[in-house]
Amino acid sequence: MDAVPSPTAGPLHPVPQPAAAQHALLRLVTVMLDGEDEREVLWGGMAAIAATGPFIAEAAYAIHNGLARRCSPRRVASSAVARPGDGAWEPEGSRAGEAPAEAAAADVVAADLLDRRIDSLDGRSRHLHKPGGLWVRAIALRYRETCLGYLVVRSLTTPSAEETALTDLLARQTGIVLARLTRRRGEPAAGSEDMPGSGDPFDAGNPPEREDGSPAVALGKRTAFALASRLATYDALSRAAVSGRGEAGILQTLHEHTGFAALTEDRFGNPRAWAGPPGGGPQRGVGSGTRPGSENRRRDALMHRARRQPGAVRDRDRLVMPIEMAGDLLGVVVLDDPDQRAAEADTSALEQAARVLAPLLFHERRLAELEPRLRRDLVDQLVSGEGTEDAFTQAAALGHDLHRPHRVAVLEWPGAPEGAVLCDAVTRAAERLRRDVLIGSRGATAVVLVAGEDPRDPGEELYRAVSEGLGTGAGAIGVGGRCEVLADLPQSYDEAVRALAVRRRSQDPYGSTAFDELGLCRMMGTGEGEREADLFVHVWLGRLLDYDAQHHTELVMTLSRYLESGCSYDATSEMLLIHRSTVRYRLQRIGEITGHDLGVVETRLNLHIATHIRNVLDPNPPR
Repeated sequence: MDAVPSPTAGPLHPVPQPAAAQHALLRLVTVMLDGEDEREVLWGGMAAIAATGPFIAEAAYAIHNGLARRCSPRRVASSAVARPGDGAWEPEGSRAGEAPAEAAAADVVAADLLDRRIDSLDGRSRHLHKPGGLWVRAIALRYRETCLGYLVVRSLTTPSAEETALTDLLARQTGIVLARLTRRRGEPAAGSEDMPGSGDPFDAGNPPEREDGSPAVALGKRTAFALASRLATYDALSRAAVSGRGEAGILQTLHEHTGFAALTEDRFGNPRAWAGPPGGGPQRGVGSGTRPGSENRRRDALMHRARRQPGAVRDRDRLVMPIEMAGDLLGVVVLDDPDQRAAEADTSALEQAARVLAPLLFHERRLAELEPRLRRDLVDQLVSGEGTEDAFTQAAALGHDLHRPHRVAVLEWPGAPEGAVLCDAVTRAAERLRRDVLIGSRGATAVVLVAGEDPRDPGEELYRAVSEGLGTGAGAIGVGGRCEVLADLPQSYDEAVRALAVRRRSQDPYGSTAFDELGLCRMMGTGEGEREADLFVHVWLGRLLDYDAQHHTELVMTLSRYLESGCSYDATSEMLLIHRSTVRYRLQRIGEITGHDLGVVETRLNLHIATHIRNVLDPNPPR
């Protein structure tokens, strides 16, 4: 058979209602197989095909002595018949406005062209349409190695693989019945030594044919029942797909209609969902868990084979069907069949399950790719001051309530391999801490909007949880101030960035720092503020720092402890574990080196600020 063209990118063709299709098949297939002449059988088969998809009958042919003879319709499904040459075979120009005589002449020419095309076929089904033209197919009606006729159908859109498969099944049954009629008339036909239909899945074990043709009627009933059962399974799977029960609902439906346990696995072989008898559970597939290299290679070979050939493939005790969309492998759906009892109907149900699962898993993958981007864009808008009233709706769609108070936290983890890994670690940490967060990123930093009424700084517990998740504490967090309204988020973000900058320049660069705790160091969170702070320290402590570096003394430390103790000699000597007279001597030397009079209150205040900034920052800040 020719390969089925890819579905068109245009509007989807109308899908027949499953209940209506079942009724039509039960009626039309019985007429087809109970017919007394080939014309009735041919057009009965044509009507049955028209009931399964968007097909319009074009012509039917019976083959006698190697020549194809056109058979016009009599009474079955005449409403589905197109005029000879109508649409499929019309010339390149438009037929609108043609006179009746001209249209009739064009029909005769088109019919003659179609007859010659059919005569030139090799007994196999073939596509007859031109590139870009309407879909037209000549379906060969074969029994064994003999072609007994053709049904020509067309469609405004390319039929689906499922609809094409159903037409092939009906064509096969029509060929069986044509072979029976040929045998009744006594005409020779290849393969007529055996009873037509022997070896057919619907005809196995039938008694020899009687002259009244009752085996044909029985065959028709079995065929109609099989087709109706298949359509019922397709209908149930389609309903499960739109029921809101998701992947589990589709698998449960597949299990109920086949009797086999059903499961899905991701593209790496890890179980996703399972449905089966009570007490069971998902079994480890070819690719599940930690596998040796041989198992990985075997799974890769299985997936390669499954994707190259149509339909399901057997893998030991399982029937495996790839779930694909747009050429991308999304996973597999599996029937557990240890006794190898699965019939053609079960395999067909498995293949249909893969078709209805494909858009579900594809949507799930796209959502997984899209949701972090939506969160990132929303966070970026909020901290940039570009958030509008729509932000509340967007956040609610992502499961976050922006009406509550928030703090902005900014995280930087140089040890993390990339930003996505850091955001994932923050997500997992927030879940463990039961923190409601909205996570985005800016460059290498993660930006987190932490919601809640808790006035406590969330930075420390978040730092511990993220460190545990990443396996390294080589990171820092800056936490901004609490904001009650949406418009305050940019300010909280700015504060978090400044707090992070102070933490990264401090003597202990790893940990969490809240902007509310910075005090005088708040001015060091910006580039200009840091330069002013460095200049302030240099003016007041520059000479003393140089002296300590050259002579390995601790005069800056002594000054700091003295000012922190409220200028107490005794308290300073206790903190430094030195004698009181040593403290007095060092303070004298500090005054001589710096030229500052420690007796002046304003001087002591400036020196206290300078030593405090110096204690917060690394004495050798990175350049």
